[in-house]
Amino acid sequence: MLSPSFFHYSLTEKKRHFSLGAVLIYAMHIPKKGGTLMRADHDLLGEIYVPDTAYYGGQTQRALDLGDMAPMKLADYPELIRAMTAIKKAYAITHKELGVLAPEKADAICRAADEVLSGEYSDQFPVDIIAGGGGVAINMNVNEVLANRANEILTGQKGDSAVHGNTHVNMGQSTNDTLPAAMKLALGSDLKRVIDAVKTVRDAYESKAAEYRDTVKVSRTCIQDAVPMTFGQFFGAAASFLTRQIEELAVLLPSCFAIPLGATAVGTGLNSYAGYEKIVFPALSEILGKTIAQEENLFDGLQFGDIYVKASGALKALATGLSKMGRDLRLLSSGPRSGLMEITIAPMQNGSSIMPGKVNPALPELMNVVAYHVVGADAAVTMAVEGGELELNVWEPVIIVNLLGAAKVLANAMPLFATRCVATITVNQERCLADAEKSLASAAVVSALVGYKKGTQVAHLASEKNLTIKEAAVLSGYLTREEAERFLDPVMLANAKKSGKLLLDIALKEHRIR
Repeated sequence: MLSPSFFHYSLTEKKRHFSLGAVLIYAMHIPKKGGTLMRADHDLLGEIYVPDTAYYGGQTQRALDLGDMAPMKLADYPELIRAMTAIKKAYAITHKELGVLAPEKADAICRAADEVLSGEYSDQFPVDIIAGGGGVAINMNVNEVLANRANEILTGQKGDSAVHGNTHVNMGQSTNDTLPAAMKLALGSDLKRVIDAVKTVRDAYESKAAEYRDTVKVSRTCIQDAVPMTFGQFFGAAASFLTRQIEELAVLLPSCFAIPLGATAVGTGLNSYAGYEKIVFPALSEILGKTIAQEENLFDGLQFGDIYVKASGALKALATGLSKMGRDLRLLSSGPRSGLMEITIAPMQNGSSIMPGKVNPALPELMNVVAYHVVGADAAVTMAVEGGELELNVWEPVIIVNLLGAAKVLANAMPLFATRCVATITVNQERCLADAEKSLASAAVVSALVGYKKGTQVAHLASEKNLTIKEAAVLSGYLTREEAERFLDPVMLANAKKSGKLLLDIALKEHRIR
């Protein structure tokens, strides 16, 4: 059977131009599958047919023929594709400079890589991420796309007539070092996206903290009334947490850009060319726009994945905090007529198929859903890293799906939460002040002034008579009306410095030594 490579056709602006005779012969001798023209490819298992429109080749096709096992495809992880492609381009530059790869082939690979890096051919990476084989299908998918496009550039047709995926694109490499290297680079890019997304939420909370700096609310412990605080303090706590997460995520970035590239199969560097490291790492750094270095111990780099565990743990810590924020906003906005009703969040979607007018806190709940996903992903990452055996961790696909997937979900969800939820919050100030004044927890101040037993009596009286603590303290005779207004002002009580100074002044003035 004649292969498509038998026929010559030119490529102008990526469009094929055939003579009528060539088209007729082509149609006669190329098999069809479901009406699709196929071309012959070869690998160690023999001949295999690939859709003629595809830029991937036979090894990718064999992975596809195993079946559609999972919804997660290589195409769903653009940062991983970008990292793999950048590595292939850096090696083409390196091998051209070392004189072991023909310049025209190296240049064609680089041109093909640039096109992929710009976002072209994104539909040409169909292999399942969840698969056995230590990620070989992932590596070969990238190799074949670059090789076929390079051949198209050089000869006008796909196939391996000039550039071969294994021989040329994968020169000096192994799946075992390119994939973990690309995983770390992709993780670094995704963590940077997460950090930027965290900043949007932090900034939104900081803005609300400033807006409601002195707005009083009742605090709650065990979801029961507690002493007064301000919304500035409430929102500020979230902003502080998020700032800390930004700092802790940033600490991980340098480790993501120290990669085991050059280890090849097991760490020895077999099949790499002397002097490659002096060229490939500066080239890769220039392509990606960040400083990339080689790991100090390549065997360590292939065998131990502690960076993945640390990154996954950091994402989990972030997610649990975001989930707590979502739950708090969900509680405080409960109502709108019979709940806590302390805050109002802009409505985003209908809340019921049967109850007209019902609106649910969809975005606060989104953060809960995201957190559950991230926590589960963390468990999978931990198991996959721990399960590595000897010189290769074949469970890397599990790490890719769960770690990069968790980062992606967080990076996508947080800006939405910041702009469509936190930024829209308004505080029901009158209700919050009234609730703070009614809180029996203010009896703590009475206890500090006249003793715990008397403070308890005041709290009981307020509860029985449905009074405020101010009113009960005056009625009991323990405080004058002027003292009650002075000592039990909710705004003052929310400020520890002011209330603490007042208590100290009173204690010293009245010689209250306990």
